[in-house]
Amino acid sequence: MENHNKEIATFLDEMKVDSFGIADMSLYQSDLTGLDSAIKEGLPYAIIFGLVLSKSVLDTVLDGPNQLYLHHYRQLNYRLDMIGYLLSREIEKKGYKAMPFAASQVVDWQNQKGHISHRHVGAIAGIGWIGRSNLLVSPVFGAQARYNTVLTDMPLTAGKRLEQACRDCTACVALCPAGAINEDATFFDHKGCYEMLGRFRKERNIGHHICGICVSACKGER
Repeated sequence: MENHNKEIATFLDEMKVDSFGIADMSLYQSDLTGLDSAIKEGLPYAIIFGLVLSKSVLDTVLDGPNQLYLHHYRQLNYRLDMIGYLLSREIEKKGYKAMPFAASQVVDWQNQKGHISHRHVGAIAGIGWIGRSNLLVSPVFGAQARYNTVLTDMPLTAGKRLEQACRDCTACVALCPAGAINEDATFFDHKGCYEMLGRFRKERNIGHHICGICVSACKGER
């Protein structure tokens, strides 16, 4: 069976992504929200790729989100969406199937879920782990990246999970304004986090449920 990892790597390098990996979707434990569960069987590989947020913009996120961070956040999402589309088209031109997702889209508001969890795909692909903040944490970029995913039936070799490696770092725990992050990485207060995002959205007139404080705190090694 022909392996196409090198072609994917070359394409994504041309797109200037900062990180990417391949995941075996048989290891993805959740359903694809709002989509037929059979899709995972027909498209057994996930290509996840990310763009790193600007350090200088993140430095302005002191006690919550601001207009500069909002614009930056949205622009990265737009770029990731376009890369997902272009990557899918390249795969389709080679005779395979490909399904691009949105970098940031809520389809189940009650449970705050998109069609797919990029962070869990990233953990399966081995480009990071789920940290105390419930975000995908890269050993290089910390939580300071945005991600998107494309599913495909193109034959690929999947990566392997990394060990959870936040270790003694509790920077996000101390700074979380909602108190939603715990030293025990298995506990995360989704409701408390979402309520704080709602407050920021209303009080700061930013129109999005975003924060950025724990993202700014989790720097990685870059």
